[in-house]
Amino acid sequence: MNLPTFALAVLSLLILPGPTNAVLALASTALTLRRFLSLIFAVLLAYLAIIVPVSGIAAPLLHGHPTIASIVKLISAIWVLYLALKLWAPARSGGRNRLSLGPFFITTLLNPKAVIIGLSLVPAVQAGVPAVMATFACCVVVTSAIWLGLGSLIVGHHAQMPTLARQCGCAALVAFAVILAVGALLDLRAI
Repeated sequence: MNLPTFALAVLSLLILPGPTNAVLALASTALTLRRFLSLIFAVLLAYLAIIVPVSGIAAPLLHGHPTIASIVKLISAIWVLYLALKLWAPARSGGRNRLSLGPFFITTLLNPKAVIIGLSLVPAVQAGVPAVMATFACCVVVTSAIWLGLGSLIVGHHAQMPTLARQCGCAALVAFAVILAVGALLDLRAI
């Protein structure tokens, strides 16, 4: 696979709705440039923290032990469900329904997209590691900015996320958690 094909594959995967993108959209409440950049940096760092070791070291282990991948999916489902429950309740008066950078980082660490990219896409690229990682970083920045922008369009510049938007986002997170859990359980059953 060449670099442009890799970039198109990564963009196509990362732009799809998923836990990280849903949380990014929910995080756009009262978005400042500093928060925008810190959220994108947290997502990029978390993806790289998974993709680099998975593509370089863990690929043979995970290919030989599919149970590990299923367990990661189950842990991801539990985490995403926790985030949905945490965001469902309205903020206390004067407070904000805002997650700190830690949950973004953990959500992205547990995102199955990172494992897919690390196992399937990165090893298939016929280019040097610096070029692959730079291309990947650009894809993450673009897709994260799009999801933050979409969230901003929905939420606007309110200090608190509108109830309907927050609850729809939480419902999407619950749906992702169910999809991840069912997929993991089906994978475990097939093993």
